Amino acid sequence: MPTIININGYRIIIWPDDHTPPHVHIFKGDGEMRISIGNSGELPRLITIHHLSKQEVRQAFEIVAENQNVLLTAWEKIHGKYD
Repeated sequence: MPTIININGYRIIIWPDDHTPPHVHIFKGDGEMRISIGNSGELPRLITIHHLSKQEVRQAFEIVAENQNVLLTAWEKIHGKYD
């Protein structure tokens, strides 16, 4: 289970055998969400959310947005370039 970022209780993971579009799985406590990473011309967007507060969702988006390039690079390293 490749954790890419672990910050403020948020664990951000990219699964090796996952599907496109490039996205991350974010875990905090009992909650989980998936966010599409986007790219330089596209902002991250919500895919699914389970058992997280609005504040936790907002914080997770901030983490993904601030680390968008790192996460996209990690996705490409694991899965190859996505067009």
